[in-house]
Amino acid sequence: MGNIEKMVKLEIPFAQPIFGQEEKDAVNRVMEGHWLASGKENEAFEREFADYIGVPYGVCVNSGSSANLLALASLDLAPGSSVITSACGFPATLSPILHLGLCPVLVDYDLETHNIDVVQIQEQLNTQDISAILFAHTLGVPVGLNGLEYDCRIIEDGCEAVGSNIGLKDIGTYSFYPSHQITALGGGGMVTCKDEKTFKRLRSLRDWGKMSNWDSYGQNNTSYSMEVDGVPYFPHYVYETVGYNMKLPEANCAFGREQLKRLNGFVAKRKEIHDKIADAVYQDKRLVKHKVPEGALPSWFGVVLTLREGNRDVLGNYLESVGIRHRPFFAGNITRHHPFSKYKQDFPVADFLMRQSLFVGCWPGITDMDIEYMIEHIGYGIHMACKG
Repeated sequence: MGNIEKMVKLEIPFAQPIFGQEEKDAVNRVMEGHWLASGKENEAFEREFADYIGVPYGVCVNSGSSANLLALASLDLAPGSSVITSACGFPATLSPILHLGLCPVLVDYDLETHNIDVVQIQEQLNTQDISAILFAHTLGVPVGLNGLEYDCRIIEDGCEAVGSNIGLKDIGTYSFYPSHQITALGGGGMVTCKDEKTFKRLRSLRDWGKMSNWDSYGQNNTSYSMEVDGVPYFPHYVYETVGYNMKLPEANCAFGREQLKRLNGFVAKRKEIHDKIADAVYQDKRLVKHKVPEGALPSWFGVVLTLREGNRDVLGNYLESVGIRHRPFFAGNITRHHPFSKYKQDFPVADFLMRQSLFVGCWPGITDMDIEYMIEHIGYGIHMACKG
């Protein structure tokens, strides 16, 4: 802490997208053409992303939140069906359950992993009729699912975990929001799956409910080759689901394709930065050390700082005062927020994280000088938060 007084104040954003001429050229390539809505760039982005994940199918959408809603809607569950999700984190896992008229079964987080408590998931599976599980891989750390016994569909929300080893069980969802590992020109998302039936339903739901293969971008879809209740009709105006419009424009997809080429490098740099900060600050036993489940390969979104004792607000305010941007632990206990008060419960870990946790960035633009600055000030901030 002796170096604090000598340090020049820095401004370290929580997150910031990194892109170059390649992304600009890709967007210009689209702008020079005539097709701006989802088209060939969209198809290529879906194919390339699915290949990266190691699954047959990808469906590009306009956001990670839309990806969660679309993934859950694709299961076509009966109204009132029970879906397990967490009471902690970001509401994008709970909200789709409510939007679709399903019944949330809420479980707490595990303090060591800062992820959904798998033991509590198993308890609910053993005692209730569960149709699906929807959970997030928080801060880029995959949930440890080894040993989980289930007979239902699983949706893995990897919106903060693009580049980690997730999306391998059933359905995976991803976000390309600017603060995440890669971005598709400021937004975008993806749903990945393994079976053709789910893929076709995802495509239909995303595209207003049209037939999954309706869109040939102006080719071979202008004849009255289909029938609707005995009436000849264009294929691209035949509907098979009650769908949405969640498509992503071509410029975004082109930008995202170039970002995907950078993803492995981004993930490696995030790990390097995360580990340098974490290895230093977790020496302080007043912090909960963030545990990674065995076999999990994180794609780090941030460095979590959870105080066992002391005042989290003092730490957060101090970091902001010295130019280190941070975030609280998302919503904390989601059920304490007004829109979800119907489900309000005391979830001990979610409540603890809501009061005692925050996280700082580890995005690839953070320099060695920034890291040294962050380590010194985090240490001093913990001291300030815990004194007295």
